[in-house]
Amino acid sequence: MQPNLYELVYILTNVFSTYTIYLFMKIFFETRRTKTNIELLSYVAYFLGITFIYLFVNIPIILMFSNLIAFILLTLNYESTLKKRILSALLIYLVLLCVEMIAALFTGYFEFPVFAENYYSSIYGLIVCRILSYVVVLLLNNFKNIKKGESVPNLNWLCIIFIPASSLYIILLLFQAKGLTIGQVLASIVLLLLINFGTFYLYDVITAALAERIQSMMILEQNKYYDRQLEIMRSSLKATGAIRHDIRNHIFSIRSLVQSGEKEETLNYIANIAAGLENFKNYARTGNTIIDSIINFKFQEAEQLGIEIKHDLNIPEKLEMPSFDLTIILGNLLDNAIYAASRVETDPYVDVKVKYDKGRLLLQVYNPFEGEIIEEEGKLLTTKEDKERHGIGLINIEKVLKKYDGTMDIDYEDNVFLVTILMYID
Repeated sequence: MQPNLYELVYILTNVFSTYTIYLFMKIFFETRRTKTNIELLSYVAYFLGITFIYLFVNIPIILMFSNLIAFILLTLNYESTLKKRILSALLIYLVLLCVEMIAALFTGYFEFPVFAENYYSSIYGLIVCRILSYVVVLLLNNFKNIKKGESVPNLNWLCIIFIPASSLYIILLLFQAKGLTIGQVLASIVLLLLINFGTFYLYDVITAALAERIQSMMILEQNKYYDRQLEIMRSSLKATGAIRHDIRNHIFSIRSLVQSGEKEETLNYIANIAAGLENFKNYARTGNTIIDSIINFKFQEAEQLGIEIKHDLNIPEKLEMPSFDLTIILGNLLDNAIYAASRVETDPYVDVKVKYDKGRLLLQVYNPFEGEIIEEEGKLLTTKEDKERHGIGLINIEKVLKKYDGTMDIDYEDNVFLVTILMYID
């Protein structure tokens, strides 16, 4: 079969269209950990597959489902959730479909069969469609927060995805509608396109607001750690000062008790002095203010819950890493570990190891757990009741790790949960 001029132009412009789809994907997804060769091959496969279906089938309903499935498969190049993959595929396809229909209507084509072969053959309209699609993706590229949308709550996600899904259904009805003028159909498609532009804006605003709320929560949490550390320091200084003030009297009293052979009384006296120094336990004394603050604050909470605490800390006083990032990582890890350990009836504990060596920071947190570990798409799901707030902990950790080319490994067996984090911070 010898392709005609329109089909040749379609093949050539479809290369540009595939690149436009790639730009669309970049609006939704981070590409840092994407394997470039596999990504390139996937887009080549998309180009070949869609071109083949168009040239040899060219039935709109088949092209529609083929594109939607292909878009979802293309999202597998990027780390994300199923919710975001579905939403991105729907929005991208719907915007491109609206642009294609607008270009067709402007070039006088008014037949949109769904189940029959499409005979559209305007080279001018095809070129206009490709250019408009590219312009649209450049405009939508201004929405910078959409990449952070993995943690959008389910209810918000349902409200957002309802818009493109409904729009797609309305377009299918327009395909079948009788008695409508070109102007009416064109106005409807333009309105649908604008509505879905609004969806992009809504999605961007929601993710930005959620990110800001998370940041505010982390700052408040960090302030609590610092306040606790200052309280420990003030109490220790106060207790030490009081003992120094009366040190002679204490020594005289202890000597008298020892000389009198009152061993029990001597031990009680010494215990009272020690108690005065330990009203606020200082579990971590590395000299690194933020790590000491977080561990001291969280361990105090753990001990109140009857959880045994263990730690092995080998870090310098200063790390070339913002305290905000440390708070997100260590704070979330300890929150999750303490919560899981608190639900264990026998011998609950939390074991923390933090080591720094030649620019590498290693964090390991062990804790026992009871019940099942729930995974979805390779990601752990929270078992806490406040899922909207607590489900974002590991997601936030992963986002911080990207700054430091870090890795997070999660292992769980024999009812022991272990999170290992490695970062490069020199």
